[in-house]
Amino acid sequence: MKKPPYHVGFTSQENELPPTPLAVTGSIPNWLSGSLIRTAPSKFEVGSKSYRHWFDGLAMLHKFSFHNGQVQYTCKFLQSNAYRKAKEKNKIVYGEFGTDPCRDLFQRVFTFFSSPSPTDNGCVNINEYNNQLTATTETPQPVPFHLDTLETLHNFQYNDQLGGQLTIVHPHYDANGTVYSYVTKFGYKSSYQVYSLAAGSATRQLIASIPVKEPAYMHSIGITENYIILTEFPLVVNPLELRFSKKPFIECYRWKPELGTKIHLVHKSTGEVQQFVSEPWFSFHHVNAFEQNGDVIFDIPVFNDTTVIDQLYLDHLRNNPVTDVAGQLYRFHIHLEEKKVERRLLSKASMELPRINYARVNARPYEYIFCAGNTIRGNFLDNLTKINVTNGEILVWQEANCYPGEPVFVERPQAVSEDDGLLLSIVLDAAAQNSFLLLLDAGTMQEVARALAPQRITFGFHGQYVLSAAPEQVYQTIHR
Repeated sequence: MKKPPYHVGFTSQENELPPTPLAVTGSIPNWLSGSLIRTAPSKFEVGSKSYRHWFDGLAMLHKFSFHNGQVQYTCKFLQSNAYRKAKEKNKIVYGEFGTDPCRDLFQRVFTFFSSPSPTDNGCVNINEYNNQLTATTETPQPVPFHLDTLETLHNFQYNDQLGGQLTIVHPHYDANGTVYSYVTKFGYKSSYQVYSLAAGSATRQLIASIPVKEPAYMHSIGITENYIILTEFPLVVNPLELRFSKKPFIECYRWKPELGTKIHLVHKSTGEVQQFVSEPWFSFHHVNAFEQNGDVIFDIPVFNDTTVIDQLYLDHLRNNPVTDVAGQLYRFHIHLEEKKVERRLLSKASMELPRINYARVNARPYEYIFCAGNTIRGNFLDNLTKINVTNGEILVWQEANCYPGEPVFVERPQAVSEDDGLLLSIVLDAAAQNSFLLLLDAGTMQEVARALAPQRITFGFHGQYVLSAAPEQVYQTIHR
């Protein structure tokens, strides 16, 4: 079978590079003065074994730094415990999302009682905790690194007893820098531990504990002025199977549509939990949420089931020309007094990896979503799309044989509108088998500039634009 043109984006790239000036076409505005920091799975083989899922590859950090219209690129492997142990033993040591290192039964029984540290392979997102930039995956083990050098720092430690084994890579931040998130605690009595974490602190404060018999897999949450939103999809697991099964983590989960999707509204101040149930659906990424006339509204790209998870195994991505990895945008309206949920389709555009002007409109009514999408259905992610949620208008950037990643929005200084700024996206040119950084005008979706990378960059998920290296300014530079 002929491989799809984008398959090279899912093959290992192990070259680490020092700061390297890039050739630029177009013109990079002088006001763009900071760094785009991204993490991505970049090494998919260790010894004689291979990771099986896109979410599993060992993480590499990528930095594009801007100054006076010029750009430099550097990349370095994240020296996580998962990476260091793999290199030391020349084999996969830590279990990942879709890969298990085949622990024997004795080890599984032992770990059921000893609660081992989960993987810290931070290949999914960049977040800030306690004034530190960290690379994260879906475990509560963020890995700090130095913004200037990308050198991995000491392991991050929470200063509390909250515990838990599974978390999200998309926490939310309020105007004061407080983090809102949750961690799943597996056990004979499992629960979702919803918490806040003050800016500059490593001590999480429990807001609510939601008991659950079979915990669901959730990748993100929503937030409004007063509520944290957990969308508990019917992709659930018996915790005993996680401990004793010989299957990888995600293959222990079961799709049970008869459960429907449970929506938990957790009041940020009181910890009160309200639950609503809608039809079964699945998603990775909340877009935005807000309160209106006493109700709660959130927007999210929806999949009918979890087929997308299966299509993200590396064998499929490298060999199968049809991959539906984009959902469709729906708006969910929670009527608090009537205790009911309504949903409606906002856009027929295929979309994933959504971003907004976070500092300006997160948890507020808004107009624009920036995302990756499909021009050719099933062709992986082959365009960048801007969706106006108020009138359905769509603007698209697309180029033949090019496969862009998540578009990161950067607001222009003294911006006068929500979309006044730039979009930054790493794009694979499959024909050239090389990557470039694309800069688009977020208002018009027209190209402003591109910077040619010195090598191919593997497909990744998420990242942040950072203005300053000063630790006390990390929150401000990412989220304001």
